Amino acid sequence: MNCKETKISLILCTVNRKIEVIEFIESLIKQNYKNFELIIVDQNLDNSILKIVQQYSKLINIVHVKSVIGLSKARNVGLSNVSGSVVGFPDDDCTYSKNLLENVASYFLNNSSVDFLLGKTIDPVTNLISAGKAINNSGSIYCSKFGGSSTTLFINTKLEKIDYFLFDENFGIGAKFHAEEENDLIMRMLNSGKIGKYEPNELVVFHPNKDLNYSDIDRAKDRGFGFGALIAKHIFTKCGLIYFINYFIVRMPISIIIAIIQFKWNKAKYLFKKYLEVFRGFYNFYGSE
Repeated sequence: MNCKETKISLILCTVNRKIEVIEFIESLIKQNYKNFELIIVDQNLDNSILKIVQQYSKLINIVHVKSVIGLSKARNVGLSNVSGSVVGFPDDDCTYSKNLLENVASYFLNNSSVDFLLGKTIDPVTNLISAGKAINNSGSIYCSKFGGSSTTLFINTKLEKIDYFLFDENFGIGAKFHAEEENDLIMRMLNSGKIGKYEPNELVVFHPNKDLNYSDIDRAKDRGFGFGALIAKHIFTKCGLIYFINYFIVRMPISIIIAIIQFKWNKAKYLFKKYLEVFRGFYNFYGSE
């Protein structure tokens, strides 16, 4: 078996974006690797995405399905339509480096014990890390070391029942907890013994950097609220406890202190608001609010 026999299913959930969807499709057309399908999960009320699908369907394999609002709900709709053994979850405002899919297929072929991959997400303008952690060295993914982001997540389902990889619909944009849907899935995989690798040189995805906008307090609150709920959900698991200690007890307070010492008041305020929301998210997960 060679890597060209590995079919990759890409689940792209989209709402209120058109130009960005076209840009992503254009990056797929330039891929060296051609054995893939793009499953567009359309959450728009109009037919704008359908028109894009019709425009490009002769150039690449596109499956168009509809879904209600909610990122995790939409991704689960996409998962019910996959025909490939490897699944990826691009955002609707990202683009791929031209050799990304080829690298993914080749990696899984040569590393059959690996269940999922994460890579590096960089801003297309600044070339700086735009999501996940600023880690440049490849290695295993542990409970205390995730790296990457959902835009770079690829799962080798190995033809297992796809239900195993469903997203928790309480997490993600449009849900009760507006973030951490990918980390919830990664934690569940790690807790069940799945093997993950972080490969920043093999997997490069371009995505605008939104986390550096420290004036966006609403985003800080959403992410903190989701983070708190994630900790509450997994607190009694190995990954959840390690994550709680590593990020909540150590990294988040230290990051706030460093921002204050450096007189970065907007960043300090952003991180502090996010930290406060972690408590509310933790409390709210158990229905106490």
